[in-house]
This record gives sequence, structure tokens and C-alpha cells, in this order.
Amino acid sequence: MEMLSWHEKAESILNWLFQSAKIVWAITSRENVQFVSINDQFDTTNGINNKDKSAYIQSRTRIPLINLFNKQVFMETKMKVEVVLDMKAQHGEFMWPRASFGYQKSNENPNQLVPNLVAAVIVRKIFDMAASSNGVTGIVRYLNERNFPTPIKHAKAQGLNGNFDDGNGSWNSRSMKCILTNRTYTGILVQGKEKWAVEATHEPLVDPIAFDAIQKAFQARAYNVAPQGQPADNILKGKVICGCCGGKMQRKRGTCHADWYFFTCIIRNRLGADRCIRMYVREEDIFNAIYRQLKDYVNKHYITNSAYKQKIQKYARQIADITQCKTTAWINAMEHYEQYVQGKINKDELRAVQDIANQSKEALIQTTESKTAYEKQYDCRLYCQRYSRQWR
Repeated sequence: MEMLSWHEKAESILNWLFQSAKIVWAITSRENVQFVSINDQFDTTNGINNKDKSAYIQSRTRIPLINLFNKQVFMETKMKVEVVLDMKAQHGEFMWPRASFGYQKSNENPNQLVPNLVAAVIVRKIFDMAASSNGVTGIVRYLNERNFPTPIKHAKAQGLNGNFDDGNGSWNSRSMKCILTNRTYTGILVQGKEKWAVEATHEPLVDPIAFDAIQKAFQARAYNVAPQGQPADNILKGKVICGCCGGKMQRKRGTCHADWYFFTCIIRNRLGADRCIRMYVREEDIFNAIYRQLKDYVNKHYITNSAYKQKIQKYARQIADITQCKTTAWINAMEHYEQYVQGKINKDELRAVQDIANQSKEALIQTTESKTAYEKQYDCRLYCQRYSRQWR
């Protein structure tokens, strides 16, 4: 394959830019879209759409070249920003918009982390309990029973604005694991695209040796868990609700039999025994209940194919008749309006004719909506019938 010279490459790029601009101009002209650039002194009404040949040629050549140089400036600016951010990461300067729970940005230097007096106490307590061989669930229950603020609640109390989803406002295993595996609490700052790790950038909240011991304990627990194979897809995820406390139930595999699953409420473990009686249900029982509901729905709304076709044909005839009546009524209303303008009829007579036209319009809308609803009902019946067979 023959290599292109520098001039040939430049010519190909310029031709591509001109052709792209030509297509954009054609579409914008057809749709009557106007583009204005004050800095570039460009207006499509005085450039592209101008009948003056000199202005037209100027707009065709100048704008693609400006776009090319603007793209180059953008790439250079992007590279400069990345270089600056990497330098800050290498020097251990904090760059994230919000500090980890337990810290806050220094008032004197926003790139420096300092412990938060309230949150730091909670973080130290979490690591102390983990170092004393307390599990994640036990720590979560301890914090919830004593109403310790969660990270999002603490951030909102510190003036955090925005629509943040804090769930049910309680501690959970996921946020606890994020804290217990965050090396920032040892005084090491890991950030940047290249994951620069800089030590001794801020005051640690946990001893590095204790932190490493906790990580090894986590790994040992994960290693001692017996492998149970690849779990099946959880199609009911987030849809099974506890009848006692209203919380979402979690799916777990049976301990003795690896081929069956059950759903259980974990609010009791997280918030205490007085919050829920810990509901339990097998996944197979849920599927059987869904199957019975689908079967009842299909039997109640069963529609044969022949009945469906007859009903649709009936709707089609009704729509055609109502459409014809609507057209006649609106023509009649326009004729009466002309008579009203000429003074041949009064306003009440005109309104009576207009009411008939409006009634025909509403009748057409209602019949069309009824036809659409009937079609959806039939589609839903087919869907339920097909999937109910899979759950038998």
C-alpha cells in the first residue's frame, strides 16, 4: 500500500472538512436554522445564505479552517490539563471535589486533607471494631442502633447540596466495606489517572499495620468460604419486599443444597431485632405465586385470535364511520361560520354546530384510544401466556 505524502494527507483532511461543512450547510438551510458566532464575525444569513458570491466563498473556506484550529487548541488544552493534574497527584495534592468520610478539606489549603472532628471518631471506632474481629454486619448494627450519622447524612449536615440518594438513611454493608478497604485512612493518597500513591500526605486515622491486618482477615474469610458455583440470574432483584418492615429482601443460596435460593430480610441484622421479624421465603414459592397470578390473569382476559380479529375489524369500521362524520361536521361548522360572519345566523346557532363537530372529534379520539388499549391487552395476554409456561 502506497503511503500518502504530507501534502496529500493535508489535502484529504481539508476535502473532508469542506464536504462535512457542505452537508451541514445544506441541512441547516433546508430547516431554516441560523448559526451566529460573534467572535468569528459569522452569521449564516450573511454567509452561507447570502447571494453575494464573495461572502459565500469566504464562509465555505474560513469556517472549516477555524474548526480545524479550534479542535487543535482543544486537544492541546486537554493535554495541558492532564499534565497539571498528574503533577498534582504526584505531589500528593488532593484533587477530588469531596473528601472521604472522616476528613475534610483544610480551610487554609483546599488541596490538603484534615480530620473532621465528628466523622473521624466514627471512622476510628469502625476500624477498632474490625481489628477486634467484629464482622461487617456487627459493625453496621452497632452504628445503626446508636444512630451514628451515615457518610451522606454527615455530608448534608456539613452543607452538601444536591439530590443524593441516601437509601433508607441507615448504614449498610456496602458503605462499610468501602470504608474498611479505603487506604486513605492510613495517610496515603491514591488518585490520578495513573493511580499515583503518595505517603504521609495527611494525618492517618488508622495505623497502617492494623489496616493491613484487617485486609488479610477479609481475604482469609473470603478464602474459607466454600465455592458454590456460578449463581443463577436474579430476575427478582429489588422486587421482593418484606411484608414486615417494607425493606428489600436479599437473595441467598441454600447452604445444604446449592441448586435452590431463598429471599430473606436483613434489616434485623442491620438495625436490630425490634425493627423486623426477619421474613423468609423460598424463590420457588415466589415463582409459583407469580405463575398462579399470571394464569388467573390469562384465564380472566383470555381472547381467541378470531375474536381479536373481529374486534379490531369492528373498531376499524367505527373509526372510519366516525372520521367521515367528523369531516362532515367540520365542513358544516365552517359553512355556518361564514354565515355567522355574514350575519345570516346568530352566535347560538353557530355554537350548536361547533359543539356537534367537537363531539365527533372526541368520539374519534375515544374510539382510537379504546382500540389501542384493546391491542395492548391482547399483547399482554400473549406475553403472560408465553412466560407462564416457563414457570410451570
